[in-house]
Amino acid sequence: MHPAFGPIRQLCYVVPDVHAAIRHWVDGPGVGPFYYIEDSPVTDFTYRGRPAPCPRVSIALAQQGPVQIELLQQHDDVPSVFRTFLDTVGHGLQHIAYWTEHFDDLMATALSRGYVEMQAGKSGRGRPDDRFAYLESGAHHGSMIEVSERGAEKRALFDAIARASVDWDGSDPVRTVEALRAELATHTDGAPA
Repeated sequence: MHPAFGPIRQLCYVVPDVHAAIRHWVDGPGVGPFYYIEDSPVTDFTYRGRPAPCPRVSIALAQQGPVQIELLQQHDDVPSVFRTFLDTVGHGLQHIAYWTEHFDDLMATALSRGYVEMQAGKSGRGRPDDRFAYLESGAHHGSMIEVSERGAEKRALFDAIARASVDWDGSDPVRTVEALRAELATHTDGAPA
C-alpha cells in the first residue's frame, strides 16, 4: 500500500534543553550542522480548535540523509501539544512530519482517516503558505503527526539545511536560521553560494 501522506520528512524531539540536545546529536551520531531559532515565530495559533496564546519555543534543525531532525524546547507553561508531551511523557520523539505543497488535500486525507487537529498555525513569517497542523488519532496514542505546508520560502530554507549536511566536516555545528535566511536572500535561485 502506498503511504497516503508521502514520505516522513522530519522527526521532532521535544527536549528540556535544546542546547544539550544539539550537543548530543552532534557529539554522538554526528548530525549537523544545526540551525537554531531562539524564539520560533508562529501566527494564527490555535490549540484544540480555539485561538490561543502561542507558546515560546526554541528550535534547532539539521538534516540526516532524507530526514530532518528538529529539536524543540518550550520555555513556558502555555498549553500546547509540546507542554502536554513534556508533562505526560517527559521528552523524546513528539511528532513526525509530512511536508506538502498541497496542504488542504493532505489535511482532508488525514481527517478522513480519523485524525483530529490538536494544534495549528502559521510558521516563519506567517505567509499564506506557511501553515502547519498537529494531528492525533484515537487509534494510536504516542507521537503525533504534523502536516507542514512547504511554501517557497520554507522549501528554500529546508533545502539549504539539507545541502549543508552533505559532507559536513563537524565545523561550525550551531548556526542561526536568521543568518541562513540572509544568505538565501542574496541569491535569486535560493541556493547558497
